[in-house]
Amino acid sequence: MSNVPEKWRNDEKALDVERRLLNEALAKMERAELKYREAGRLIFGLDLTGSREASLAHARIATAAMLDTIKAVGAVAVKLVYYRGTNECRASAWHNDPGVVSDAMRRLSCEAGYTQIARLLRVALAEKEKVSGVVLVLDHCEDDADELLDLARTLGERSMPLYVFHECADYSKRSLKAKPLFKRMAETSGGVYVEFKPDSGAVLREMLSTVAAFTAGGSEGVRQVGRAVTPEARQLRSSLLLLSDGTERK
Repeated sequence: MSNVPEKWRNDEKALDVERRLLNEALAKMERAELKYREAGRLIFGLDLTGSREASLAHARIATAAMLDTIKAVGAVAVKLVYYRGTNECRASAWHNDPGVVSDAMRRLSCEAGYTQIARLLRVALAEKEKVSGVVLVLDHCEDDADELLDLARTLGERSMPLYVFHECADYSKRSLKAKPLFKRMAETSGGVYVEFKPDSGAVLREMLSTVAAFTAGGSEGVRQVGRAVTPEARQLRSSLLLLSDGTERK
């Protein structure tokens, strides 16, 4: 028999129970924090100049798919920023409700004018809260290339990668001309460039959903949405998983 008094043994058992209950409570708190915390802030930047009129319907559907993914995978606040015409660049408030952003998208229309990509990026850089990333859906560029690269570099320094989804038609000289610049912008910011065709609504839906999942849950979020069907979205998925792996190793 043990020489330890029974009272001491009872006290130790009581302490063990208290420790177990405390650890269980802490674990529950951690799980609740992971479940309810806001995982990120994603700016969705949209080119609404005249050349993208035919693609706007695809963009609306793709945005709705992106927001559905956010709702399923985790909490992400979204801000819609768009430019159109000759001097219009507007930004919404931050929204956690996917329905609000979808409603705003349905009311948008295109207007002939010039690209204002630099202006859109400055809106992102002016944010006081930490932004997880900036999605750009665009086709061509009339901005100054050096200015855009400087802004992309600053975004990268602030850990705000650019996800450039480039609508690039084989017959469009302006889109083809912008391709090297858009690639460099994404690379400079630490983000990803993916090209898609004007009639590829399914591609845009998958790409936006993949970025939403990545913003909400990192590599685990991407894996939760399953394997992509389109080659472009598979390319994006692989790139995001590589980015995530590189970040975690640092």
